[in-house]
Amino acid sequence: MIAWLEGLFMKVIRLLGAALACACVAEPAMAQDQDMASFKHWFVRVGPAGVIYDESAKIRVGGQTIPGASVTAKNNLTAELEAGYYFNPNVSVSLTIGGPPTATLKGTGPLEGLTLGKITYGPAVAAIQYHLTAFGPKFIPYVGAGVNYTIVLDNKDGAVQNLRVKSPVGVTFQAGAETMINERFGLFVDAKQVILDTTATGTVGGAPADAKIKINPLIVTGGISFHF
Repeated sequence: MIAWLEGLFMKVIRLLGAALACACVAEPAMAQDQDMASFKHWFVRVGPAGVIYDESAKIRVGGQTIPGASVTAKNNLTAELEAGYYFNPNVSVSLTIGGPPTATLKGTGPLEGLTLGKITYGPAVAAIQYHLTAFGPKFIPYVGAGVNYTIVLDNKDGAVQNLRVKSPVGVTFQAGAETMINERFGLFVDAKQVILDTTATGTVGGAPADAKIKINPLIVTGGISFHF
């Protein structure tokens, strides 16, 4: 699975690289249609974000796998800030951070009804995007890919004591669209699919416990953009 994700990620990066090369070749022609002296290279996007989890886990207690046991997490609502730089009207890079949400991990299967613990984390995504400008400033769709680093800020025990969740690194795919109100302000919608695996350790009734967890959150946001 990891090898497949790495292969897919490299394909996306190669496609974006090709798009960057094409954009660089086409940039002199674009300059005839757009006053590059007034082109805004920097941008900031901000808005509320919904975090929708697609989670699963393999859980062991005392070295024995619990058949059918898994975890679920309630979806979160937080805020997202993305700041970036346009190399030209088509290609940009950005860094996205989110307000630290708290995910409550609940058991499923034989662990149904148990709150296993809670984690508070800070998500961050570094990505490169390609923007389609052929439709004009009222509709600018874009796609992107990048790397996610989720920093676990706090662990709170539940049925699992001494809970510790590792801060994971994952792959992110991004798609969205922007509409410009004027040369500085716009509105946007955005979705980021994060492919994320992590591990958790702790104890249950004094017995060692560990879990391999797939989180794979979909982060959906919309709001206001500012270009300068």
